[in-house]
Amino acid sequence: MWLADRLANLVSGLGGPRDKSTGNLHVHVPRARAELDAAYRDNWLARKVVDIVPFDMLREWRAWQAPPEVAAALAASEERLGLQDRLLRALRLARLHGGAALLIGDGAPDPSLPLDPDTVGQGDLRYLHVLPRGRIQAGPIERDPLSPWFGEPQVYTLAGGQAVHPSRVVRLLGAALPDDAVSDGWGDSVLQALLEAIDQATAAAAHIAAMLPEAKQDVISVPGLSQALSTEDGTAALTERFAYAARMKGLFGMLLLEGDGRSPEGERYQQKQLDFSGLPEVARLFLQIAAGAADIPVTRLLGQSPAGLNATGESDIRNYHDHVAARQNVELTPALARLDRLLIRDALGRDEPLRYAWRPLAQASEREKAEIGRLKAETAAMLAREGVVPAGVLARGVEGWLSAADLFPGIAAAFERPAG
Repeated sequence: MWLADRLANLVSGLGGPRDKSTGNLHVHVPRARAELDAAYRDNWLARKVVDIVPFDMLREWRAWQAPPEVAAALAASEERLGLQDRLLRALRLARLHGGAALLIGDGAPDPSLPLDPDTVGQGDLRYLHVLPRGRIQAGPIERDPLSPWFGEPQVYTLAGGQAVHPSRVVRLLGAALPDDAVSDGWGDSVLQALLEAIDQATAAAAHIAAMLPEAKQDVISVPGLSQALSTEDGTAALTERFAYAARMKGLFGMLLLEGDGRSPEGERYQQKQLDFSGLPEVARLFLQIAAGAADIPVTRLLGQSPAGLNATGESDIRNYHDHVAARQNVELTPALARLDRLLIRDALGRDEPLRYAWRPLAQASEREKAEIGRLKAETAAMLAREGVVPAGVLARGVEGWLSAADLFPGIAAAFERPAG
């Protein structure tokens, strides 16, 4: 026997037999890939929901915290492999289909064998291929907690039947699933939970657009209309008459009607106009619901300035930037950890304990950069004056800051040249 503990109000019917919401039941209906692809290709809102977050996660890219020559070597390897572009495509496919993968190629004859990072030398990485979910099948999930591959597929199979070891794959997931037991190695499409809100938002705009041709209608009351339409000759005569009247209205901006002897009023003309005063708010409400479901501010989703008294949208954009930065650190950095170790060996030919930071999405203005530079310069002067930091160490720190701050173009190259 199941016991239910809930609030019931016998007066209002809340929680009782009159409460219609007590019969609600959530049933999972998976969206077919053909439907997801059609929504992405044909629905502008669905496409933006899929594309915006990956683009914002990668548009400023990352900065390696390393000496300039090391950072330049790493950037060259990333550019040679097309990492930023391929990662953007893979993230979009992962959000659309629930998963995608980057296949790491080192020229090994048998990709079913593990890829040992210690065997990768400088320039050994050959390619990074983007594989949609339909072109790479995830095998059984590793359930052994002692295995280094715990929680990942034990093997992948390409569309041609070739087995690939998971060490050669960067797996990118879409929306998370509640339990790995129901997973086939991938996640859900982000549109799985959002498509209803997206459809409602676009349907609201479509319904309003459909009402526009009906916004103003001419209504003419014709005495004896039923009798005139009862015969073919009467119908033809009436149709021709009002077609001619419509042409006269278009040419001269006037409508001529005739009275008859039976009715003192004769034909009566009225013009009815629909009231659209509340419809923009309705359409905006559905767009706000879709934006909230997608975790994207309306200002970013629609590319419009915030509306309303004293509205700037700065807090919404700041919260969104914090959200994207958190996803970069929590989702993207761990997913790329395997590839980054290989990338370091490909660029330098050796292992290095290097770190990087995702560049901030909000770019400072020239005035803000100058103000930050002034504060840092004052701090450096205070440290030098107090002598709390050795002069040589402080000089190297200031040199690194000025080289990376982009305050003085060419200063990095000037530091590299010997003095005099």
